[in-house]
Amino acid sequence: MVALRRVAALLALSTGLLSLATHAAGAGDHIARIRLTGVIDQVNAAYIGEALKSAADNHAVAAIIQIDSPGGELTSMDNMLQAILASPIPVITWVAPEGAGAGSAATFITLAGDVAAMAPSTSIGAAAVVGSGGEDLPTTEATKVTNFYASKIRQLATTHDRNADWAESAVRKAASLGAAEAVDMKPPVVDILASTETELLAAVDKGTRADGHAYTHDGQPLPKLSGLAISDANMNPGQGLLHLLSDPNLAFILFTIGFYGILAELFHPNYVSGTLGAIAIVLAFIGSNSLPLNLGGLILIVIGIGLFVLDLHLPSHGLLTLGGVVCFILGASALWTGVAPGVESIQVQVSPFLIGLILALTLLYFYGLIRALMRMRSQVAIPVPIRGLVGANAVAQTIIAPTGIAYAAGETWSARSQGEPIAQGTPLRVLQVKGLELLVEPAGAAGLPAIQGDTNVR
Repeated sequence: MVALRRVAALLALSTGLLSLATHAAGAGDHIARIRLTGVIDQVNAAYIGEALKSAADNHAVAAIIQIDSPGGELTSMDNMLQAILASPIPVITWVAPEGAGAGSAATFITLAGDVAAMAPSTSIGAAAVVGSGGEDLPTTEATKVTNFYASKIRQLATTHDRNADWAESAVRKAASLGAAEAVDMKPPVVDILASTETELLAAVDKGTRADGHAYTHDGQPLPKLSGLAISDANMNPGQGLLHLLSDPNLAFILFTIGFYGILAELFHPNYVSGTLGAIAIVLAFIGSNSLPLNLGGLILIVIGIGLFVLDLHLPSHGLLTLGGVVCFILGASALWTGVAPGVESIQVQVSPFLIGLILALTLLYFYGLIRALMRMRSQVAIPVPIRGLVGANAVAQTIIAPTGIAYAAGETWSARSQGEPIAQGTPLRVLQVKGLELLVEPAGAAGLPAIQGDTNVR
């Protein structure tokens, strides 16, 4: 019994030490920095979600979302809000650097942070809901959408004890503020005025705002952050490229290029304009958020494979294959979603090495296939003019009695015998050509002389 107790105590001690060691190994030692720039779109939304997840998986103590955005699409904004509010680590939103702004949808993102901060000479607000082109919505729709998002931003402000009245006015009246005003309001719109990350972290470490409001995450005080290394969670190259397409001007240009490219292909087939037109239209749909990112990537990959196949049958001199390569790369880029703090080579769901390997093997495969087809074409017998068949040798492929099939000049022909039935496999001599029928006799026979005058030329 004593021995059993000693063993149990030893196991409990070992388990405790192992738990402590595991906790120490997983303890965070850095802060993830995520940059939200440009228009809020589906690419940015995917990036924010993946960056927060990656930060938590890599044991970051907290995440700083540095914001400089004029706003953007509401669905993408909602996805960002869900990712921030569900984050397992504290999220600090910071409108920076000086001169930056958090307009429209970016106002919501700023107010969603456990701590919200602004750098001097920055601004926030003007969150009135408008159409995708900046136009006013129809009255009924505008009322419904405005009421919905006014309640949402008010809830975000109230949750963090910020100025809910002003937040609602930002949606209903497009109100906006500078950084100093936002901090000085009672209660404030944002918590901290900080021009550098060092100032920001020092202010957070005070634990409370100037009016005594405590900084918390899931009801717990925020950990000490000053002195921790800051690691960047960068948008991967594929996301960066596709994010550029969210500019409405660029999307309009791509639509125009696509329309005229396909139109030119219809009136004057040249393979180049049609390929560019198809790529441009798909990219424009992705950039305008009319096409989900992953679906757009798959469509581009399918177009790329289709161009590879077409190049086998059309004399494009490799232009279709080149277009296929471009489609394949862009489509694969649309499927990249992962980020990793502190490194430029981003971990992605579809490995870039795998993409490159598959692309190289695809090109090698189609190169070999094209060479094989060209070799086969070079071995095909050159067609003989029909007039030249008269007097030529042939072979009976079936019994000819009086009609059947003969093989002559590399092709099969309808054949007719003038006399006795001719057995299959008998060597023949062509006497005349009438239409698409050969008048034949066995090669050893001395039949009628060839009459070229009755020969019809196709």
